[in-house]
Order: sequence, then C-alpha cells, then structure tokens
Amino acid sequence: MKKMIALLAIAAVAVSCATTKGVESTNWLGKKVTMVSVAPENGKVTATREYEKALNLNGFEQLYPQTIYNPETVLVQYSFDRNKAKENYADDFYKEELFLEIPKKAFKKEYKDAELEQVKLVYGKHCYCKGEAGYYKITQGTLKIDQSDKHTKVKLTFKAPSTSLIENVEFIVE
Repeated sequence: MKKMIALLAIAAVAVSCATTKGVESTNWLGKKVTMVSVAPENGKVTATREYEKALNLNGFEQLYPQTIYNPETVLVQYSFDRNKAKENYADDFYKEELFLEIPKKAFKKEYKDAELEQVKLVYGKHCYCKGEAGYYKITQGTLKIDQSDKHTKVKLTFKAPSTSLIENVEFIVE
C-alpha cells in the first residue's frame, strides 16, 4: 500500500512538472490560451491565432494593420484592454496590442533586433495619450516562436517607441 501511494505521489509530481505554467482561458474563437507572463493589473489580456490571414501594412500609406487573405500564413494577435473606471469619464479607454504574421508551416526560431524584419511584428497603442497612440513596427527586441498545427508559443521582449505595459509577453494559443 505504501509503495502504491509513493508511486502515485511520484506520478503526480512528474505530471505537474511537465505542464506549462500560466493562466488558461478561452478566446472568442473558442480556443485555449495560456498566458505565461504576468498580465498588467486592472485589465484583461487575450490572444488569437487565425490561419490564412496576413497583415497588409500599406493601407492609407501609413502603418495601419489590415488583415488580408493569405493561405500560407498565420496571424497571431495579443491584446491588453484596461478596465474602465466605475465613473463615466470621457476618453476612458486604454488598449495595447501586438500583431504577428508568421509562416503556416511548423517551425521553431528566435529573432533578435534586425532579424525582426523577417516577420511582420506590429505594436499598437490606443489611448488618450498625446504623441504615443498609434501603430509601430517593432525593430528592437527578442522574439521566440514555436509554431505547430496544435499551437503557437510566443515569447517576446521588445522596446516600444512609447511607454508600454506589455513589453514582455509570453503566451501559448491553440
């Protein structure tokens, strides 16, 4: 009996050590999302992964991400929405988001600084914060991607051109 309990304890420890730590949720597409990095306070984070979508960054001759059809790519999006105040205030909104276009095929790769040009990686900030709101290409940082049919794992540390709450994110999305 003692051997059986010891065996069960060892199995439980082995299973718990093999799982990814983080907070699990379900996105609007019904897919499981695991947030590994700590989310900023007073808000909600989510991530999506959509096949056959890509970024068109030439809309209106400015950096404004528009999605288009591309059967060879996957579009991964991460967003943080700050909760609104209990009182009604004008311009009470704050959102940061990341768009990442990657190849559909399975791969595992790390990009650093200038190598980030090989992927379409865009940061967006939406708020009433003069001179900071807008979309920016990310050119400084480190991006690790593990793409497969089952999930996409992203670990990103970057330098935003404006103040940011999400400069270090790590998540897994189905």
